[in-house]
Amino acid sequence: MGELERTTSKRTPMFLAVVLACAAASGCVSPSPRPSPSGESAADGATAPADKPGLDALRRLSLMRPLEGGIDTPVVHYQIHGYLMVDAAAYSDKGLGDTQLSVRRADINFQHMLWRDWLFYADSELVNWHLEFKDIYIRKQTQRFGVVTIGNQQEPFGLEQYGSFRNTTFLERATSSALAPSRSVGVTSSDFHGPWIWSYGFFTAGTKDEGRQQRGLALTGRLAYMLHTEHGPYHLAVDYSTRRLGANNNQRFNSAPEVALSSGSYFLDTHSIPNSDGVQRYGLEAAHVSGPFSWQAEFMAAHLQRDSGLPSLNFRGWYAYASWMLTGETREYRESNATFGQVVPHVSWNGRGGGALEVAVRLSRTDLNDHDITGGTETNLTVGINWYLDKSVRLSANLVHALELDKPGGTYDGKHPSALVGRLQYQF
Repeated sequence: MGELERTTSKRTPMFLAVVLACAAASGCVSPSPRPSPSGESAADGATAPADKPGLDALRRLSLMRPLEGGIDTPVVHYQIHGYLMVDAAAYSDKGLGDTQLSVRRADINFQHMLWRDWLFYADSELVNWHLEFKDIYIRKQTQRFGVVTIGNQQEPFGLEQYGSFRNTTFLERATSSALAPSRSVGVTSSDFHGPWIWSYGFFTAGTKDEGRQQRGLALTGRLAYMLHTEHGPYHLAVDYSTRRLGANNNQRFNSAPEVALSSGSYFLDTHSIPNSDGVQRYGLEAAHVSGPFSWQAEFMAAHLQRDSGLPSLNFRGWYAYASWMLTGETREYRESNATFGQVVPHVSWNGRGGGALEVAVRLSRTDLNDHDITGGTETNLTVGINWYLDKSVRLSANLVHALELDKPGGTYDGKHPSALVGRLQYQF
């Protein structure tokens, strides 16, 4: 992969990133057309302008929708779904990365109904050319404990972290995700009653997740409250996790700089912290959706205890962002697990109109510096645009600018690099 990156032309990624960033401005997206009175789909018979072959290719991909709805295998009846994310980027400086073109993620998952209504689910993912096994569990709806899940799964912590990566507004989660627990083997119970939604579980070690791996034993829980108002729902939640690592274990906190192409080491990285004994994590969440407008924010903190007389460490991070659906759609709030779902356009793009267009801006800050550990402090401003052609195809672009990089002795300490990143996402 390294040889491929070194020989890739610098002009190609810049061109791809700019194309994705400017797709909406080129007249591709217009207000969703009303359905034909005869019931004929707006997509039927519609053709893209002859002088826009690129748009015609996108139209064909959108209308073709290979593997749409997944695959239902005969005899054994497995449902197979997946998605592909291809990123292109251009940088002002290597402080945010240097990879220009990459398959960010390639995912395939299987699900099958077992005996007594137990659902089996397995998910594997190619992340920056590294194969990772994500969720592997069995799940069942019960009367007393709600939805019970047993196996390797995401710990219930954080609004962005607990939700699906496919549905995030920006290309990458905020850097504060460095403080959230990742996937672990355990047992969880999830349920809701009225406006209250909760999930809790007991966990041990798990598989690698974005290069991170949990150790020790943990108790993690999330309690959310959804307030219905005439202006739309409000989401409030608290998160807590305590993990006992045991004596002489190492803990590590790191995060991609919101530009997560395979670019080697990250600026935010404590590396392995020796003599780690246990870690407590805390989180606060807030979000609101009012028609096409929405905002959300999170705060996370981690308190790491160390043995051998070493002082405890405190890390923290937060983000806040707002988004606006220019074409009138609204973000779907899932009451079942208190996260946001997929954006689906009112009318699929047909080559001339339709599709959903979203603009968003985010400010984030994560501080991994404390006592003798200099994991870095990073503050980023991100402007994003998403064009949802239909429920399967999405084009996105993010402009990420580092307002602060603070890591004494680090190569990019004090610099302010920027990156323009574009993505083509297809899911089935």
